[in-house]
Amino acid sequence: MICLFVHRYRWGRQIRGDERGFLEKAKVYKARRVSLLTVEMHPSFQRDAKENAYVSFEIRDCRLPLRSPLDMAALLVRSVPRLAFVGLERPSAIYAYNQDPENVVSGYLLKVILRRPLVIVYHHLSEDTFASFRDGFASRRQRKYGLFNSIWRSIVPAANRFSAIRADAHLALSEATKTDVVKSLGVQDCVVVGNGLDREKFRTKKRDQVYDAVFLGRLVPQKGIDILLKSWSIVHGKLPQAKLLLMGGGDRSDQQKYQAMAKDLGIADAVIFRGFVGDKELVELLNSSKVFVFPSRREGFAQAVSQAMGCGLCCVLSDIPSLRDVYDDVALFVPPERPDELADTVLSVLGDDERRAKFGARANAYVQRFDWERVVEKESAEISLSVLNYGPVSAPTK
Repeated sequence: MICLFVHRYRWGRQIRGDERGFLEKAKVYKARRVSLLTVEMHPSFQRDAKENAYVSFEIRDCRLPLRSPLDMAALLVRSVPRLAFVGLERPSAIYAYNQDPENVVSGYLLKVILRRPLVIVYHHLSEDTFASFRDGFASRRQRKYGLFNSIWRSIVPAANRFSAIRADAHLALSEATKTDVVKSLGVQDCVVVGNGLDREKFRTKKRDQVYDAVFLGRLVPQKGIDILLKSWSIVHGKLPQAKLLLMGGGDRSDQQKYQAMAKDLGIADAVIFRGFVGDKELVELLNSSKVFVFPSRREGFAQAVSQAMGCGLCCVLSDIPSLRDVYDDVALFVPPERPDELADTVLSVLGDDERRAKFGARANAYVQRFDWERVVEKESAEISLSVLNYGPVSAPTK
């Protein structure tokens, strides 16, 4: 199977759930004797992570995320020819691992060249992911973009929309994401496959709880880091000894911005910026924390939450559709953009050991159902159906 997973993040610096999920699924596919021929940015993600789960075709010197038709053309010229030659082997399907145009548009071109079905896995959609040219143009003009710039910048999402609509199978990580896909693209056959968890790795351990709260994720505006820091200044005012641990990579500019914000709020000594950590240390630090806090503005599934739950943490989450959909009964929810309410909820569970333990145990029991084998089983069934509907795989050309 040909896989399009062009990503701009590196193990050891910062990763998304996209990268982790792909690597976990690739290991399951390999065990099932399904070879993923994968195009990705140099250096190979699996090599950095010291894994060997798929066949990597590395490309260089591409600008991500794609902002213009020139960016898109450069990526297509570098990626599609790397995989087109496998047409002689007639792969079963083209597997675009997320909804980004670098994967979906490339996947559609390979679908046309190799005459194989295109399968897309949707993680989460932003406002512009599949904007039509007309809608994208109008939106940019309203935001005071120039005429030429509005035209130029609207081409990539329009091409992404054109390609995605023509996919043969649509797979979503959550019901909320499925709803967004159906609304954005008008497709009716999107299937929720969920996400998994390495339960052997992310599990409870007896450790001294030296951190009052912990966050795991990239240090980017999407994750609500500004809301978290503002809320922690309130917590710190009432619990001066309370410590917040932030784990996850980010661009240097974002890291510096949030460190400066913590200083301005007077909580520089109460917030520990740990950066990216490997899985072994990650599990230890999660188990060394009392509460997991996640005020994200937009998510598809949020593997960081399931990992925290696997370690038995009580989780306080932003009340957005995707998180409510996946973790409704086993977490505490706070309206997004409300640092005061977030602080009140965190303070309430820090002051109630019994309630905190109850939610942690309930969350831990819940995520025991998350299984990568089961996710791949669902995906494989949908991929097989798309292949069957598309037609038999042709014999290799001689």
